[in-house]
Amino acid sequence: MTRDKKLDEVDFKIMRVLQQNARLEITHVATKVGRCTSATLERIEQLEERGFIKRFVAILDRRLVGRPTLMVTLVKLKSHYIGQLDEFAAAVSAEPEVQVVLHLAGEFDFMLQVTVFDSAEYKSFLEHKLCKLPMVDKVHSSLVLEECKMEPALPL
Repeated sequence: MTRDKKLDEVDFKIMRVLQQNARLEITHVATKVGRCTSATLERIEQLEERGFIKRFVAILDRRLVGRPTLMVTLVKLKSHYIGQLDEFAAAVSAEPEVQVVLHLAGEFDFMLQVTVFDSAEYKSFLEHKLCKLPMVDKVHSSLVLEECKMEPALPL
């Protein structure tokens, strides 16, 4: 596979299998996609090199690891020059409570997914981290009552 070669059905099969269980032994992945082990391993390595596979992670249950409170936080900045947008994104991305940072079009500039133990920890995050950033103008917080769907796998 060269860098500019498009993905084929085997690549998509491999990525589908790995999205469901990235811990499968390479022999099992190869069987599921109908290829030999060495060819499958080579394809996976190339998918990583080309950036299609960013990394392999374990998806944890936030409740069981002591982070049961999930907040959606909308943030409006004071201005929109590119340096400030990048500075804000970098600052909040560095905070361990923040799992997702999305730059938005619309009334708010960013949406954050923040995972904490309880409302006191979220209050501390707001007061001592988020609202101390000089570019922050407005913050709107919503408590997530239920995760109806939280699926990290992409449709391929």
